Order: sequence, then structure tokens, then C-alpha cells
Amino acid sequence: MRKNKMQMSLLDTYKDVCLAMEDKKSEFLSLLKEHINLRVLIPAEFIWAFYRQFGRPREYTLESFMWFCILQKIIGIDKDSTLLTILGMSAELREFCGFDDVPDGSKITRFKQDFVHYIEKVFENLVEVTEPICRELDAKKSDYLIFPFAS
Repeated sequence: MRKNKMQMSLLDTYKDVCLAMEDKKSEFLSLLKEHINLRVLIPAEFIWAFYRQFGRPREYTLESFMWFCILQKIIGIDKDSTLLTILGMSAELREFCGFDDVPDGSKITRFKQDFVHYIEKVFENLVEVTEPICRELDAKKSDYLIFPFAS
């Protein structure tokens, strides 16, 4: 069966668009990792509180949980379970967060409940770093980017 040249062209265009979208996503995630130093944004008391030993080492790092929270805000997903499902389908997003596997939803919930005040401080620190950059790029649009962390 002979394929129409127009169909081939549309299919090729579709594939090119898909690849471009994937490249942009990767580029965006790379820029976040490159320009946001979580170790500077996470208060020392948060690190101490998180890594306090409870008889066994943590399965996931503090940075992994924080990247999860940041990604959740950037994508605009309210439900943890939705983002966890997406992480299950995307090795790239799991790697971005620093998860070898997808954490159980209860671990995310417990993290947010136990450390809500520290997480808020990290987001405040993040705004202090990113807000001037956003204002320089587009002062009006930057107002839309400032939002509080809500568990």
C-alpha cells in the first residue's frame, strides 16, 4: 500500500513537534536545576529536622521532596496523587526530582504535614531569588508567579 506524501509530511511534522516539546521540557528542567541551588534555599534547621534519625535512614532525600513540591507548583497540579501518577510514567521527571522510584503518596503527605513551616520558608527563599529575575523579564507577568505554598 502506497502512502500519500501529504500523510508522510503531516506525520513527520507531528513527530518533529513532539520532539521539540520534549527538548523544551528537558531544557526547562535543566535550567531549573542549573539555576536553583536548593542547598542554599533550604534552612539549616530544616535539614537538621528532616535528617534527625528515627532508627533508620531516609529512603528519599530532602532535596527530592522539595523538587517534587517545586515541580508540583510549576506544573500547577494540586493533587499529590496526580503528580505521582505522572512521575510513574516519566523517568525524566523522576530523575529531575531525584527519585529512583515513585514514592508512596503517604510519604509525600507526611512530608508536607510534618514540615509545612519549613517548606513555606524554602518557597519564600525561592521567591526572593527568582522574583527580581522575573521582574526584570516582565514586571506585570511576574506578579502572577508569586503564590504561597499551601499543603
